[in-house]
Amino acid sequence: MAQAFTFEDLKDILMKRLRMPEAQIKNDPTLSFDAMGLDSLALVEVQLEVQQRYGFTIPDEDVRHIVTIGQAIDYTNGRLQQVRQ
Repeated sequence: MAQAFTFEDLKDILMKRLRMPEAQIKNDPTLSFDAMGLDSLALVEVQLEVQQRYGFTIPDEDVRHIVTIGQAIDYTNGRLQQVRQ
C-alpha cells in the first residue's frame, strides 16, 4: 500500500484517467478543480480511480467538499491512515 498520496499521484491520475495535459496541472494546493476546467463527471472519474488504486470508498458527500488539489491530497492521506489502522 502507498505510504502517502502526493501531488505526483494526483497528477498521474489526472493525466492518465482524464488525459489532461501536464502543463495544465499546477502544484498549487489552493487551485480548484473548477479552475482547472474539471466538471462533476471528471471528479467522479478521479474518485473512482483513487478508490480502485487505494482500496477504500470515498462517499459522494465527502467528494462535494473536496474542491482544491490540496483538499484532495489531504483527504486521501487521511483515508489512507484510517485504512492502515
